Amino acid sequence: MRIMVGGLMQESNTFSAAASALGDFERHCYVVGEAPSAMLGIENEWTGFRSAAAEAGVELVPTLYATAVSSGRIGRASLDELKARLLAEMDRALPCDGILFALHGAWVAEDEDDADGEVLAAIRERAGPDVPIVVTLDSHANVTRRMIACADALVGYRTFPHVDYADTGYRAAKLLFAAVRGEIEPRLSLAKIPMIVPAENQMTDRGPMAELWAEAAAGEARGVSLATSLFAVQPWLDVREMGFAAVTVSDAAGAAAAEAEAKRLGELAWRLRKRFDVDLFTLSQALALAGGPDARRPVIVSDSADSPGAGSPGDSNAVLRELLALGAGHGPKMKCLLSIVDAPAARIACAAGAGAQVRLSVGYSVSTTLGQPLEIEGVVARTGDGRFRFGGGHVAHLEANMGRCAVVALGSISLLVMENPVFTGDPAMYRCMGLEPMEADLVLVKSAAQFRAEYEKLSDAICILDTPGASTANLTSLPYSRLERPMYPFDDGFREEEARA
Repeated sequence: MRIMVGGLMQESNTFSAAASALGDFERHCYVVGEAPSAMLGIENEWTGFRSAAAEAGVELVPTLYATAVSSGRIGRASLDELKARLLAEMDRALPCDGILFALHGAWVAEDEDDADGEVLAAIRERAGPDVPIVVTLDSHANVTRRMIACADALVGYRTFPHVDYADTGYRAAKLLFAAVRGEIEPRLSLAKIPMIVPAENQMTDRGPMAELWAEAAAGEARGVSLATSLFAVQPWLDVREMGFAAVTVSDAAGAAAAEAEAKRLGELAWRLRKRFDVDLFTLSQALALAGGPDARRPVIVSDSADSPGAGSPGDSNAVLRELLALGAGHGPKMKCLLSIVDAPAARIACAAGAGAQVRLSVGYSVSTTLGQPLEIEGVVARTGDGRFRFGGGHVAHLEANMGRCAVVALGSISLLVMENPVFTGDPAMYRCMGLEPMEADLVLVKSAAQFRAEYEKLSDAICILDTPGASTANLTSLPYSRLERPMYPFDDGFREEEARA
């Protein structure tokens, strides 16, 4: 058996001012052709593909595997170039017996709401109608009819925070191998629910998603589905065909039962919709936790509205500005760790060097309409090249690249200023620059929930802040205009009204 493998993965945020381009992939993770050794040690979908293939004695033929940090819409020229490079590698890999491909599922181009579907359609056209294609997706994918039409099976992550990248690849590969052998004739069923909910309460080990996954697992145990996936969808997409999705993969003979199962899970998700609501904290409330007599340190505060992992630029200075206004940086009492993306400021601090007194303008260097830069004076405590490896706060062992970066001390506040956005949910980001979160009173992350995979090991004092930004949990504050209506949370109760009618 000869299986073609590859992947193109990026999550988009259509409200973000950060534009995505080819260089974001080349800087983050870009592996082409016969170079799978570059992926060794990285715990992603490729790991699962490789493990399943080794067990089954299957030959994997690599094409292009490229991922990037989340961002705004990708430019058309960059998307076309990535597709051209992929198709060129496909031409070298074909013919094959089947295709395994990793996509995110919430990728949007400047002129295309469904970039993942566009890529998948190009793969299907090049491979032909008879080659089985199994695709892995992030559980925040926005599943479209085009994805369903072009793939034989879709398999999503089952965890959030995401820790099952490799397991998802393994399950997808086992399905594909069975299809190639003729043991199953896979059929996809999709139930799409008109609702979007905050990512902050989509964790799969608690709350409504845990209940939904328990139901999905029970259905699989009953044999109604070979693989069930729940796609809660990342909410910062102003696109057509948006919404929560339940997807089942079945053998052809069980397609009717699997379709009913997808519909059942979708209806259950709708009934649980209000359970996803998020309690947001003010910074003053978080500081009270960190500085009170019964303080639990460190207090982890999430500026999820500016999360690079959700496509925001990471350039908000809102928390820093308020901390300084509240006097939190004065004296030794409140040790705070913060981060911000500001390429010009990072370059100036690095050029000045460790020990230098610097005056910097920081913040809103990309999302210029959301706020004003902040003038600060501090001491450069350390500079670095910005490279570190993730532990469990993102894909394990994948190298991050902050670019040139510097720690600027503002009294007891340590501000990590970086050139490039990275996923911020791993303490390794601070530790690579000599900052230890366990020694701080307050630690800022810019992440909706992925940070919990590592930071909940350090502290149970976690606050999601009520801050402005492109990835805010306050969804009704965002200027959606393309959504098909009615849609929860903008409209509510309409499905019950339809049922009564």
